[in-house]
Amino acid sequence: VSCNKMNVTNIFADYKSDNNMEILCKAATIAREGQSCHRYLEGIYHNLLSLVWGSRAGHKKPCPVAAGSTTSLKNFLKEL
Repeated sequence: VSCNKMNVTNIFADYKSDNNMEILCKAATIAREGQSCHRYLEGIYHNLLSLVWGSRAGHKKPCPVAAGSTTSLKNFLKEL
């Protein structure tokens, strides 16, 4: 699959507004997975981790993302 057509897990499909930190953490995971296609996602990945973990971001890992419905990377970034 080309980078332009890359699909990622749609973490917003079952989004519950009461858990913003979890969605940001999962978004970091998706950003990390897309880094091979788009270099700018590295910065987004680090920024999301910093929002979730604060100054300890360098020592933490992003949240696991269960397989589910998918969306394009482009739509994921729009939702984010």
